[in-house]
Amino acid sequence: MAGKISFPHGNDWGVIGPEGDHDLPVDSTLGHRFHLVDGEVIDRYDGVTDDEVRRLDAERVVERQAEELQAARTALVRRVKAEAAGRIATLDWKVERARERDALNGTKTLQDVYAEREVIRRASNEAEAAIAKLASQEEILAFSW
Repeated sequence: MAGKISFPHGNDWGVIGPEGDHDLPVDSTLGHRFHLVDGEVIDRYDGVTDDEVRRLDAERVVERQAEELQAARTALVRRVKAEAAGRIATLDWKVERARERDALNGTKTLQDVYAEREVIRRASNEAEAAIAKLASQEEILAFSW
């Protein structure tokens, strides 16, 4: 195991090797765990073993993927809501026409238009519930409404 580290590309990521510029503060083969601050090599992981660093890194990857998945779900829900709002807005002319016809003829066509809007709202709600169950980025990309 090499006991030296260099920072050839800046202070944030070390390269471990026998000809490094600085001594390692702990035995390690993981250059990413170290950074250089004011000429001093700092261990980001506070001296834990490389196996523990790998475990911590894997946990962070899982957390980040979960956050990204939730962000993608949220964005998809926003798109569904916007699409539903657009579909409902396109029925505005029908509302106006139904009001006029109901006033002139004593009919109840306005209820039919409101029922059309309600179908859109329910479909949007169902889409949102389905989105909440999507478990991967692939499923999110494949989702359509």
